[in-house]
Amino acid sequence: MQMKHLLFITSLCIAAAFSTSLAQDNTQDGLPEGAIARLGKGGINIMQFSPDGTRLAVGTDIGVWLYDLPDGKETALFTERTGQVNTLEFSQDGKTLASGGFNSPDIHLWDLNTNNRHTSFSSKGSLVTIAFSQNNTTLTSLDFMNIIRWNVHTGKKMSESPLWDGDISSNVRTTESYETAVLSQDGSSLATGTREGRIRLWDTATAMRHKDLKGHAVDSLSEKVDRSILALSFSPDGKIIASGCIDNTVQLWDTEKSIKLTTLLGHKGWVTALAFSADGKMLASGDANKAIKLWDVDTHKERATLLGHKNTINVLAFAPKGTSPYRGCLASASSDGTIRFWDQHNGKELLTFTSGHTESVKSVAFSEDGKKLTTVAFNGILDVWNLKAMHEFVTFTDAHCDATAGAAISSDASLFARKGGKGFIAFRTHDQGKSTFIGTTPLQLWKITTGEEISGPWQYTQYTNALTFSPHNNIFVASIGNRSGSIIGWHKDTGVELFRFNTGSPHSVKLTFSPNGKLLATNGIHVKTHVWDITIPRELTPPNMKKHRALAFSPDNTILALTIGKEIVLYNITSTGIQEQDRIIHKNLGYSELLIFSPDGKILLNTQMQLSDDAQAMGYVIKLWDTNGNDLQTLTGHTNNITTLVFSPDGKTLASSSGDGTVLLWDWVKVTVKSKTEQN
Repeated sequence: MQMKHLLFITSLCIAAAFSTSLAQDNTQDGLPEGAIARLGKGGINIMQFSPDGTRLAVGTDIGVWLYDLPDGKETALFTERTGQVNTLEFSQDGKTLASGGFNSPDIHLWDLNTNNRHTSFSSKGSLVTIAFSQNNTTLTSLDFMNIIRWNVHTGKKMSESPLWDGDISSNVRTTESYETAVLSQDGSSLATGTREGRIRLWDTATAMRHKDLKGHAVDSLSEKVDRSILALSFSPDGKIIASGCIDNTVQLWDTEKSIKLTTLLGHKGWVTALAFSADGKMLASGDANKAIKLWDVDTHKERATLLGHKNTINVLAFAPKGTSPYRGCLASASSDGTIRFWDQHNGKELLTFTSGHTESVKSVAFSEDGKKLTTVAFNGILDVWNLKAMHEFVTFTDAHCDATAGAAISSDASLFARKGGKGFIAFRTHDQGKSTFIGTTPLQLWKITTGEEISGPWQYTQYTNALTFSPHNNIFVASIGNRSGSIIGWHKDTGVELFRFNTGSPHSVKLTFSPNGKLLATNGIHVKTHVWDITIPRELTPPNMKKHRALAFSPDNTILALTIGKEIVLYNITSTGIQEQDRIIHKNLGYSELLIFSPDGKILLNTQMQLSDDAQAMGYVIKLWDTNGNDLQTLTGHTNNITTLVFSPDGKTLASSSGDGTVLLWDWVKVTVKSKTEQN
């Protein structure tokens, strides 16, 4: 057996003065009804310094985190309707913070003297970017295709105009989509970047497009050439705009003359983040290859390359020349979950300011005593959480990668498997992200407690899209992405291949064991569902079984539940085979990615995307049903797709993990009591 080093981190690596206990307490702010704890603070989407440099606001997939500088004191800002925060802006006087998000139409204004929300504006569509006027009386917002101006004091809408392609009298509203958008510092100009690499400049007073820049576009007859602009930034005076592209370059443009000033070369990955210094003399650019570069805006020369992050650079922000000890420094936020401060003059890292902003959680498992929870992030990093103190006490980094194609933790949280990849990843506000891989790592199996990597015949380099362990944790199963769609099971101690099945399709599948470990089912959106008896082995799939998005076995191994469209189909499992028993059809039964039974088998839980009552905000929910099809309850709180639903060994706690970078813990006893009350 091959031995690897296990790195134990007994505390979060942050500034010495930062209070870890305070930070963890703040993660519990804004918990949804029924939830008893939250692990993680969400992936970082946006970051801004206050005008005096004494505060750093961080917008994540679940809310706003406000850090005091330099002590790191943390305040969590949450609303009753949690949503992604993709845009932030301090007022020019530093007294107010505005926040908004792509999956919520609400703009919230926070009083920074009290840290309380004092008003909210509600637009019609998803928010993309916002900016205060210089006198702090007006707030300009872009809700995808409309420019809106708000009176900050009254909260009333002053004007609303759709984006126009030309003369407003022509009545030609733009239909062109864009990849990214940014407002100038005073809110007078808007820039959008397209998938083809073009840059459009708009006058926010008229909502008219007045300038087109070729940008990174190429002269090609093919419309499929991807030159997506992933980052845009105006200089403080608005006279220069910088663009970062999937072509690994940065371009500088004169906004008044509409001419390109230069192309900055040197990045080896997609350019995902840009920021100008407060005086406009320096530009920072970050990429998907983990590097940050500092550029002299006047000479167009590279000053330094900053290395230290372990994943894509998501956000960059320069501190103003204020009174903070970190005045003028560069802050960088990454998909690795950390924020780092850098000296802009010599490029040296000052400190890792905070961590815990995980981008996405792939898998979770309780320990056998229920006192610990193990989580795996999208980058293969594994954390063990103490559920009494609600903080990490072990971090396993040996399995770090750029992204995981598949990850699994055994039911007793003793084993961990993952298939990783190396490449470029860009997380974006309006989808699950763009990625391209330049290499893969072998399928790996680890003992979590010792850090020992278990070598075996499973170390495939082919694409592996699903992994799982048997309920007794003695069988390791992987779905190998070949033409036949091979499902292979090995004894995890001996490496002996126990079974091999073929789905007949190379598409992604999910793997689910029955609680007794005798049956294994595979399902997927594009793959016919299969059920195998692994003890013989043989296939038990009924001839009428089709493609199903989600699948679950009952705790007593007698029922197989599957979702198809907006139905849940129940099958009886007997010694003679599998036969359809009943169907649950309900108007509130949406398309589901996950389906599980409660520990007593009386309740089905499925996950789905759902709009708010006013059809404005989008959320991801857990629906509870009894086996007769009665809608019992809806659990809300996640802002991105729910990736895992797992019950604790005693059945009293439900853990739900999400692409929003958090795990929510639910008091199942209270949840079920409420369900019974609402039914009565």
